[in-house]
Amino acid sequence: MMKAVKCIIVLAMMLGWGSVSGQEVFSERIMGLRLIGATEAKIPVAEMDGRPITVEFDVNEEMPANYRVRALHCDRDWKLTGTTFVNSETANRAKVPIAYELAPAGAQGYRFLYRFKLPGIAGIDRFAQSGNYLLEVLDEEWNRVLARGRFFVVERTVRPVLKVMNRQLPSEIHPWNKVHRVEVGIVIPENRVEGEPPLLTPLLTTVDLIKNRQLYHPWRIDANVFSSTTFVEGFGTSKLKFIIENVQPGNEYRRIDLRSVNEYPEGMQLRPRNGADVSRTLQSAPKDNNGVAVLTTGSRYAGYVPFQFELILDPPGSDSVIVVGDFNGWRPSDDYRLRYDEETRRYKATVTLRRGFYDYQYTVGNDDWVSIEGNDWRTVGVYSAFVYYHDPRYGGFDRIVGFTQGMSSGGAGGF
Repeated sequence: MMKAVKCIIVLAMMLGWGSVSGQEVFSERIMGLRLIGATEAKIPVAEMDGRPITVEFDVNEEMPANYRVRALHCDRDWKLTGTTFVNSETANRAKVPIAYELAPAGAQGYRFLYRFKLPGIAGIDRFAQSGNYLLEVLDEEWNRVLARGRFFVVERTVRPVLKVMNRQLPSEIHPWNKVHRVEVGIVIPENRVEGEPPLLTPLLTTVDLIKNRQLYHPWRIDANVFSSTTFVEGFGTSKLKFIIENVQPGNEYRRIDLRSVNEYPEGMQLRPRNGADVSRTLQSAPKDNNGVAVLTTGSRYAGYVPFQFELILDPPGSDSVIVVGDFNGWRPSDDYRLRYDEETRRYKATVTLRRGFYDYQYTVGNDDWVSIEGNDWRTVGVYSAFVYYHDPRYGGFDRIVGFTQGMSSGGAGGF
């Protein structure tokens, strides 16, 4: 990962009108897509026959449309599962119109809100297999994907236990030497699940860790991949421990509250009321909301507004400063890159946000989450662990046979 903002050059691209979305939006018809779970950090995790996730998307059209929805099973790397026994043409497709409601009178930027549960809509009443899934919203003719989101379906075949500890890397300098050691312990049950074959221990090789809501930035522990910072103890036995030793805690996120119309009036280009952001490399920060956005609902002020993020770096730091938050799924991308304004000596990006309360931060490129924001053991975050098993049936596919969550301690010391 990049460690410092060096070799300074001026940024030349300005971000245009983005849309608030926890995932990916490809059409101006859809203003925002949100996949929300009942887990810590609202990670979109559904259970095989139990707890669902909520899917919402805002639509900016004069008349409501009969949007289509489907869920596609993927492997652990988010590539579509090729076997038709898992991804058939008829499975996991909504067979009824999606329920919608009018946006609050006077709300700007959208006219309809669509909402449903997964599982819980006809055609997707349940999931036959656990695993990674892509949720796609398509047009009325099934011809074009308008928006796409990631979610997980988990089973409880194994019950992992997660532990987070502070650790200091002697080979790194401050603040990159502060990391989390995360351990995920697994015991494979002796009793097989009725109707299912027993787990073959050599096929249980991988655990992915997600910090807060960073679905597009997982940390992986894989028994088949050599690494100096990841280990699997007891591989091939019924008791395994997956260990990773270099997860950066980062810093508590920055926060912006757009709920107040008095502070952020309608009909204006909105800017930070407390001035531009600055680097926090050596500073801790107040507690955040673990990346979860809280949107305004039920009022005329539940609409979309243009907000300009502003950042001062001294000296100006990079050509690839990106703002991330729930509005873009915590996914660094060129669409949310800031430009450097020579006149004001600030990095700037304008993003269209639905009014609400947001955590956010800046990255340098896709991988450097520390150079601008800092890295501190006192940061408290949510870790989600997904245990993958490659099932040899039906041509082979990946299941998530265990899921758990845990919090970092926020302590100041490490070993």
